[in-house]
Amino acid sequence: MARTVAVLGGGISGLAACFHLVRAPRPHHVVLLEAGGRVGGWIQSTRTEDGTVFEHGPRGIRPG
Repeated sequence: MARTVAVLGGGISGLAACFHLVRAPRPHHVVLLEAGGRVGGWIQSTRTEDGTVFEHGPRGIRPG
C-alpha cells in the first residue's frame, strides 16, 4: 500500500523530492504544498515580447 507523503515547498528541492517519491520502486502518493502562486522557488523563466526566454536561477540578484 502506498504511503501519502506531504512535501512542503515547491522550490527545486521540493520538486525533486516529489519526482523521486513517485518514481520510487514502491511509489508514494505525494501531496505538494506551496504557499506561493507558482512552483519553482527562486528559479523562473521570463519570456520577452519578441519570444526571447531569460532563465533566472537561484544565484540571481534578489531585492534587499
